[in-house]
Amino acid sequence: MKTFDLQSTSAYPYEQRDKNVLYQGETFKTRIIELKEGEKLPPDEPCEMETYVIFYIVSGRIGLNIDNEYSEAEKDQCVISEPALYQMEALEPTKILGIQIQKDKE
Repeated sequence: MKTFDLQSTSAYPYEQRDKNVLYQGETFKTRIIELKEGEKLPPDEPCEMETYVIFYIVSGRIGLNIDNEYSEAEKDQCVISEPALYQMEALEPTKILGIQIQKDKE
């Protein structure tokens, strides 16, 4: 068992995102994400996620585009998505706990 203080955990920039992994199991991984206002993830274009994702907003507010459907999420809200094309943008400085869960192989 591991316990994490999400409020005090800091994130590395996107280019070093592998250092942001808090915990990784065989079928899932968790990472902390910090975005400055206006910063996008991924930074250039939407990306195809091959995993289920859960984004828990620790602080701040984001705009999300998942499979061309737009929504917003703010502190203490959670977004859950099946594998999809996605991109997010921080509408203010934001910290997120991201959880990726492998899709069952058929």
